[in-house]
Amino acid sequence: MTKETNNEWKRLNIWKGKCSYSQERIWIDEQIRESLIKNSEDLYNYNSVIVYQIEDGILPIKRFRQSIKILLDKHEIFQTSLDYNADEHSLQQTINQNSNDLYSYELTYVDVNDIEKVNNIIYNEQISKHFDLNKGKMFRCHLLKGNAQDKNHLIKNDYILLIYHHSGIDQYSKYLFIKELTNGYLNGKLNNDDKYDLKYIDYSQYEHEIDLTNCEEFWQDLFSDYNFNHRLKIPYDNKLDNISTGSYYSFDIDKSLTRQIFRYKNKININLFRIFLTTFYVYLFKLTQDTDISITGFTPNRIRNELNHIIGPFENLIIYRHELDPHQSFNELIKKIDKLCSNIKENAFYPYQQLIAYARKFSSLQYPFNQVSLRLYIEDDQWNLDPNNNLILKQIYLINHQLFPRYNKLTPIDLTLNIIGNLEKQTLSFYFDYSNKLFEQETIQTLALRYQKLLKHLFDVSSNFDLDDEPIYKLSIILSDEERLMHNINLNKD
Repeated sequence: MTKETNNEWKRLNIWKGKCSYSQERIWIDEQIRESLIKNSEDLYNYNSVIVYQIEDGILPIKRFRQSIKILLDKHEIFQTSLDYNADEHSLQQTINQNSNDLYSYELTYVDVNDIEKVNNIIYNEQISKHFDLNKGKMFRCHLLKGNAQDKNHLIKNDYILLIYHHSGIDQYSKYLFIKELTNGYLNGKLNNDDKYDLKYIDYSQYEHEIDLTNCEEFWQDLFSDYNFNHRLKIPYDNKLDNISTGSYYSFDIDKSLTRQIFRYKNKININLFRIFLTTFYVYLFKLTQDTDISITGFTPNRIRNELNHIIGPFENLIIYRHELDPHQSFNELIKKIDKLCSNIKENAFYPYQQLIAYARKFSSLQYPFNQVSLRLYIEDDQWNLDPNNNLILKQIYLINHQLFPRYNKLTPIDLTLNIIGNLEKQTLSFYFDYSNKLFEQETIQTLALRYQKLLKHLFDVSSNFDLDDEPIYKLSIILSDEERLMHNINLNKD
């Protein structure tokens, strides 16, 4: 960490300034994607929807809307517009003070038990053009209500849709948003009096003062002997040269295997992300026979404690590059990956767009590092909004490809393995986010089965694979029907 990140950062009391690297990356990426989707109105880009359903209790609508306004008034990112300054050749952010039109709101009466109708409404929110970054519009609330007689309350099975643009809320900010919304709902106010608290716009200015020299040297050293034109031999069904539309494919593992993974985590004292990153390296090696593998990941990028209370886009994309030795044991490999992640964590604030600019000096590829990525979400699927009145909401995940089919989400990464973990309940669920122009769903289904097979071979109680001694090349992702076919072929040869 550089000296600039250790110096005191003070409130600047400004309303206009440079954008953060994260805002810049999102804005530039959106311009590129907008050019790709301009002829397809039903494609959606950065609209994210969090869906909650009332599980128990009664929610007063007016009080809930007041709590939203309290939150948006406090966090200036929801009043921030982005605009390119041609004179300074930089992207600028401006806080639009005293704006009374911070978000859009809609109440719809619908049969909440009709999943198809609810899904259509959610889908329309994902593709809608509600947001305008040039005007600072990036949040929307849509309530779905079954009982048309009571216009003032949401009751059991009604829905809350929280829709936002990614430039306002990253993954950790989503947790902060729900926490602040709960405090605003319960107390009718939020602590907004500390004039010394940093704001997001302050962070953006300090970020540009950080000396990136040592960080840049780290990343250039990590990729010093890397072939930037190399492509993993993933089993694509088709070829494509551009960003594609995408779909989801969800899958699960059995509860006993989940318990074993959590026991392994506790035994070796390494977090879930690093465990699954190691399994993904092994999986890609077994799938492609490649040993030099780069996986795109995400980092919260909150490099100082004073940033942990701010809602805003801090996240950075980073590349985990590792040259795998197939003769190592899994436990030897995970120690290597643990060390790699620790080293990367110290340098994870290096702007992704600068790493991509470096890669393009040596690559003919338009989109380097766009083949595979890994993302772990630590979630709590229950929102206890008002404990005294037993007002409980459950989160509805939109990853089930059967309940919520999606074929037109822009997907810049060919194949992403997503894991949703609940640490308290010790549950895991998985889904692939994939380019449907590159992969048929049957192929993704097979890829999911192969990953499940690998996890069983590694962690299942019935597995006799030795994590300490056996080399990882002995691990198998061959499916049982393929094993039977190979066995029969060998019998016929004899």
